[in-house]
Amino acid sequence: MSRARRRIVAGVVAGLLSIGSAGCEQLRPKSPGQPRSDRSAAGRELFGGSRPVDGDAIVVVQMQFDVLRVELPADPTHHSDKIWNHVEELCGDPARTALLRRNGLRMGVAAADAWAALRGIFDASGATAIRATHLVRLGQPLTLDLGPIENEEAVFLITDDHRLTGTTFDRGNKYLHLDYAVSTDSGGGTTIRMTPEIHRLSLSKRWRNVDGDLRQAPDYEGKVYGQLSYTVEVPSGAFLVIGPDTGAIPLSVGRRFLTRTLQGRTHETILCITPQPFRREDLRP
Repeated sequence: MSRARRRIVAGVVAGLLSIGSAGCEQLRPKSPGQPRSDRSAAGRELFGGSRPVDGDAIVVVQMQFDVLRVELPADPTHHSDKIWNHVEELCGDPARTALLRRNGLRMGVAAADAWAALRGIFDASGATAIRATHLVRLGQPLTLDLGPIENEEAVFLITDDHRLTGTTFDRGNKYLHLDYAVSTDSGGGTTIRMTPEIHRLSLSKRWRNVDGDLRQAPDYEGKVYGQLSYTVEVPSGAFLVIGPDTGAIPLSVGRRFLTRTLQGRTHETILCITPQPFRREDLRP
């Protein structure tokens, strides 16, 4: 069978639930590598919708993500800025990286040997973590629920032409959607696109033409931050790191999504995400 580069495509889930999570435990930080809606347009634009076929053989790739969610107490001497000394942030478009940071988001790739340094920072800060394994259904992304809107939150976006726009949400949940494309070459990596969204269950419905039939469907209520979609290549064995930019305005998208106040103290959320594709070969129709 040819070893030419082949890609598995992941589309975008239309629901609001996080994709099937198997196994979740409360623990101190461990190595992350150890053992819905209108947003769909962004995923289709990057990853398309075809299935790779090489001759009469079909390669089926199943995707698993190990997600370590670290809650880091923040103060002037202990905060998440230190972890970025061990993460490569300039692994995507530099202009997009700068836009992310203005909007309170940081995202990069860390090699497996960077974990010891990150673990030391987390331990010294008194961080706690939850680790979960997400087995993603074929053709669907990983959707991470970062919690509900609280007390009519205002969220501000700085656009790529430097305009500041804001929206106030009275309810809903904050999500990060990770679309992915997998190289099935030996030692190949995973391309991941991150897109933030705030979505809430609609209380109203309207008649829509769905495949030629008139049906009542809920109105879409929320906001997809497509301007902040960011794509990186995660090599095999490495992991993705997402966190807040502490220098951005407090009402920015990233700060709203990845910081919160618990018992009067600010906590920052750091996500360490390890893609782990596995495959079954030589399936024939």
